[in-house]
Amino acid sequence: MKVKVVDNLNNTKLIEAALNGDIESFGKLCKINYASMVAVAYAITGDSQLAEDAAQETFARALTQLKKLRNTKKFVPWLASICRNVAKDIAAKKQRQIKSKEQNLQYKGDCNNHEYAARRIRKAIAQLPANYKEIIVLRYYDGLSYEEITSVLGLSKAGINGRLTRAKRKLAKKLKQYNFAEKLL
Repeated sequence: MKVKVVDNLNNTKLIEAALNGDIESFGKLCKINYASMVAVAYAITGDSQLAEDAAQETFARALTQLKKLRNTKKFVPWLASICRNVAKDIAAKKQRQIKSKEQNLQYKGDCNNHEYAARRIRKAIAQLPANYKEIIVLRYYDGLSYEEITSVLGLSKAGINGRLTRAKRKLAKKLKQYNFAEKLL
């Protein structure tokens, strides 16, 4: 799912209208930012359904906390912050459920098996720090440009580039631990 970057003037008008109680404007903000919040949540949960649940819960919480927003220009990063917290809560709950059902989940197969390789890549991404998972998911799963990532995370392009470079290095190290061939990295 591709994120639409909305000009800040239009976004600011919608935010101000929502702050003044216009639910329709808040609904438009939700629609505009839904895909980005799903991507942010997916970086934490690793599950598309849980990520969608987290995005929806994010908007519910944002609506109740909208009056706490101090800078309308920081709406999307504020929303992403809420989303991260919601996704962490959901992921923790899911992990507790998994651990209670299965103590030792082991993957079978070899690195030539695409399904096995995909699981290992997802596992390696899941082991990255949250800010690295987030940038990897936004860039490579959601296909966002640096400019789009900048609007979601509130970081500079140089900050995005640096974080993405560090994330890819850590991911490469994790994949090497799983005996992925150098040519796959």
